[in-house]
Amino acid sequence: MSDLRSLRHAIDPALWARETFGIELDPWQIEALGSREKRILFNCSRQSGKSTISALKALHRALFHPGALVLLISPSLRQSSELFRKVLGALNKMPQRPPLVEENKLSLTTADGSRIVSLPSNEEKIRGFSNVSMIIEDEAAAVPDELYHACLPMLATSNGQYVQLSTPRGKKGHFFDSWESPEWKKITITVKDIHRIRPEFLASVKKDLGSRMYQQEFECVFLEDIEGSMFRREWFEIVDLAPAELAKVRRWDLAAGGGDWTAGVLIGEKWGQYWVLDVQHSQLPPGGNERLIKLTAVQDGEYVPVRMEQEPGSSGVALIDRYARDVLKGFDFKGVRSTGPKEARAQPFAAACEAHNVKLLRGPWNREFLDELCSFPFGDHDDIVDAAAGAFHDMYHDGLGGEDSTTPLPMGRAMPLFFNDDRDEGLPFQGNPFPF
Repeated sequence: MSDLRSLRHAIDPALWARETFGIELDPWQIEALGSREKRILFNCSRQSGKSTISALKALHRALFHPGALVLLISPSLRQSSELFRKVLGALNKMPQRPPLVEENKLSLTTADGSRIVSLPSNEEKIRGFSNVSMIIEDEAAAVPDELYHACLPMLATSNGQYVQLSTPRGKKGHFFDSWESPEWKKITITVKDIHRIRPEFLASVKKDLGSRMYQQEFECVFLEDIEGSMFRREWFEIVDLAPAELAKVRRWDLAAGGGDWTAGVLIGEKWGQYWVLDVQHSQLPPGGNERLIKLTAVQDGEYVPVRMEQEPGSSGVALIDRYARDVLKGFDFKGVRSTGPKEARAQPFAAACEAHNVKLLRGPWNREFLDELCSFPFGDHDDIVDAAAGAFHDMYHDGLGGEDSTTPLPMGRAMPLFFNDDRDEGLPFQGNPFPF
């Protein structure tokens, strides 16, 4: 590379990206790459390409600023390593790959002494870095606050740059605090600024997510930390009778200890409509849980499937085995492993509730049920929500609905992809312009 071209690339990162990788960047991406603001925050829609820009920005700093130290932060080490993989992917796409003196799965060092390091999400394990040139915090709204607070002092002597990129997660945490602070330059990139996503796909996603969560994930709205964040009381009709011959399933969420409660929610389905028929909610010792669950299963009837969230590890397997062999022997019972954050698992149920496809059978549990749903995910407890969302999932995902049932959420199985913190590229769209 000629000295003149190298100088042009050092001054203009967007030009470097276009001439090196053949990328035509969106306007916000050009601004993100070239910004020299010491504190800059990008409030980004899903599928805006923020992880790719994070990788390019880190690589540009390392290649054109000898001795630079760039730190990559994500909500988990797996995500940080995935972001670093994008850095290596870009490096490998360069026509003349710069020589490295060190390269592994989590860091690299250039011949000029620059380093890029992806950090774990544990603040106790990241101390010791100093004179940091740049910190890039990807999916910042999900990064623990204590990790953010541990990283800030690393810029004290270097006067380095701190970049936050994320989709909102409510009016809480350091990402929202930064958004409210005059010390940060703020830029919003909504789905309207991204022309790669098909309108029909967005319409389908909006139906699946519900209007409020669509506002957060694609319109970058910081949702109020108040009742109605995911569920609203006006969505639910309380009825005195449910149709006969409903397909049913009971899902249990067992207390994990401390002040947790055990919750069991019975849901029925017919013609694509759902009825919450009963909610059991108690704080009991293990033996009490077994008696409650056995008694409830007898009351529901032996033909009603019983599902229970299976905790990870050998203890979770052993508990499910005990219920299958002893407590619920003779019933249609099995454990179900849950993956992804609680909010993601609750989304399909919340969307069905917003569409007024879920009714409540009148009972003494109605108020408690609505109180917990309408404070989720900011309330003190979420066991009823977990059990209700799990029962709803069991009904349509495991094919427990009746012959006349329809799946009201055609993308239900893909929902976790919309909130998968491990990959920003969870949502499909046509024409990915980035080669790595």
